[in-house]
Order: sequence, then C-alpha cells, then structure tokens
Amino acid sequence: MTTHTLQWPILRTMVEGLERALGERLRSVVLYGSAARGEYHEGKSDFNLVVMMDSLEPRDLEILAAPLLAWVKKGQPLPRLMTPAILADAVDVFPIEFLDIRTHHVVLHGSDPFAAIRVGVEPLRLQCEREFREKLMRLREGYLAAHASPRELTLLLMSSYTTFLALFRAGLHLVGAPPPAANAEVAAAFCARAGLDAAPFAAIDRLRRGDAAPSLDMRTLFSRYYEQLARAIGVLDAFRPAGGGETR
Repeated sequence: MTTHTLQWPILRTMVEGLERALGERLRSVVLYGSAARGEYHEGKSDFNLVVMMDSLEPRDLEILAAPLLAWVKKGQPLPRLMTPAILADAVDVFPIEFLDIRTHHVVLHGSDPFAAIRVGVEPLRLQCEREFREKLMRLREGYLAAHASPRELTLLLMSSYTTFLALFRAGLHLVGAPPPAANAEVAAAFCARAGLDAAPFAAIDRLRRGDAAPSLDMRTLFSRYYEQLARAIGVLDAFRPAGGGETR
C-alpha cells in the first residue's frame, strides 16, 4: 500500500475489506479526484475510488456488496467498478474522466490500469464541446432562478465553477498541456491557452475561499464569467490538432 492509505485510515480499511472479500479477483484499487491531487479538505471532500476486477457478473457484485455498502455508510460515494475490458472499450466515450484519472491518481492496491490508456483528440474535443454546451445551458437556467438573490447567485457561481474546472483540465489535455493540480492554476492555464480573461475565474476562486472583496457585485461577476465561458465554446468548436490524433 502507499503512504496515502496510511495517511487516511478509512482508505486502509476499505482496501483491506476488498482484499478479504475478493482475494486474487481484485486487480486494482485506485484513488482519484481531490485527494489524489493533494486538495483533500476534511469534511468537504470525498474519497473517489476505482475498483478494478477480472469480471463484474452478478455473483461478483454480490461479493462486493458488503465492503461497498459499509463504505457508503461512512458517507463516501460508491467506487467506479471496472474490468480491463470495460476500461479499454469506454476510453473513447469518457475521455475527460479517464484523462483526469490518468493525470492524478494513486494506486492503493495492485497494478496501475490507467498508465497505458490513450485518448483520441477528436473524441476528447467532442466531449469537451458537448459538456461545455450542456453545462452552460444549465448555468443559464440556474441564473433565471438565482439572479434576484445575491446569496443564491453566489452559490450558483461557486458550484458551477468546480464543474467548469473539470472541463478546463480536459481542454488543457486537448492542446497537449498537462493540467496543474491546483484549481486556481488550472483556470489560469486554460485561459492563457484559449485567449480568455482569467479574472472572473480568479474572483470566483477567491469567493470560494472566503477571500472576496465585500463590494463584489454578483451580477457583474456572473456576466463576465458567462461571457468567457461562451467564448470557450467557440475555441473548442474551432480547435483542430496540429498533428496526430492522440493526446499526450
């Protein structure tokens, strides 16, 4: 096991429970998300896991039930359950998710199933654009309900910011730039590559950290934020790789 399992006893207990239940059928347990990026915050962050097995037939799921349900009772999300075949077949469908895991993950048990995955540029570009358009649509809908309340608008800005950060990470992969681990650095790096104004994203990051100026007007901030996100869609729509069809 790694130092991460020793650092957080909840992870050690989970891995040991999976080992007892599955034995040699357990191929890997992988930690990803904020804890793997070094941005875990006690009481706010989850532990995100991938459990890799040889098969996921109903009988395998029955064996998994006890350790997984015990994990959920501790307030943690269900792990992503995969086999090598599922991973290989799904890379072109979920390139954003798998690239994010490949970039920042910690193997808690077994071999590293993400080390060798390769993602095509065009599937990644399509998912980025589709996700951006869908999330921007949700943002507009959220603004309809929240615009009259500074508190609700603040919550909308902060919650949507983390969603778009995941897309910024994917956008950096698209142009061959490894995304930084820190959220604020991700937004700045993507904006620099895409020719966007990073100021509204920096303002929302300060807002999330409780460091925003008291005079900050939420409607003005939303307008600047929305404008840059809309421009980002145009950048993704027009993107064509200079060479090669695979991300780095």
